[in-house]
Amino acid sequence: MILQLIFHSTEWYQYLINAFIVILGRSLDILSTRYVTKELKLETNKIARKLGWKGIVIIQVPLIILGCLDFYFAFFIFFWSLFLFANNIEGSWYVKQVGEEKYQEELKVHIKKSKSWKIIFGEISSIFTFTLSGILILLFLFIFNDLIAILFICLALICQGGLSTYRSIQYLIHLKKEEAIKNPSKTS
Repeated sequence: MILQLIFHSTEWYQYLINAFIVILGRSLDILSTRYVTKELKLETNKIARKLGWKGIVIIQVPLIILGCLDFYFAFFIFFWSLFLFANNIEGSWYVKQVGEEKYQEELKVHIKKSKSWKIIFGEISSIFTFTLSGILILLFLFIFNDLIAILFICLALICQGGLSTYRSIQYLIHLKKEEAIKNPSKTS
């Protein structure tokens, strides 16, 4: 990255492509955050919550500049932003239905009743999905040089993404239809 700047071995349009990739990723994250939590009450990043929306937007400028300098760094920012986007919109239908403040109050009520170990156990799935998968991919790529293992990890990720989305939607639609049968006048 630094050598590219010194020796100017990167074409000017690559910087624009890198900027586009970073801006697209960061926009997905910011817009999905705004969609779910306009008042930032549900924002889990304490710094972002303190900065507010203007601060959040201003913080993107250095990220965009850094992302412009290297395609792989831009790619990293994009994919991490894509994961944040996905995390933001997961279950957003419920937050939008009950409202940001009521959702936060519901969480507080149920958190008081739950044991800390149950909360931690219920929230560690990303370690298994993302962290473990990433570690295994790096191990099989750089230590064992085993592309077949990486292929199967990727296939498992693809299957899990597709099937879990399908099953969640199917289950929620089933509940909606079940409720419509019980209370035909209350559903829309």
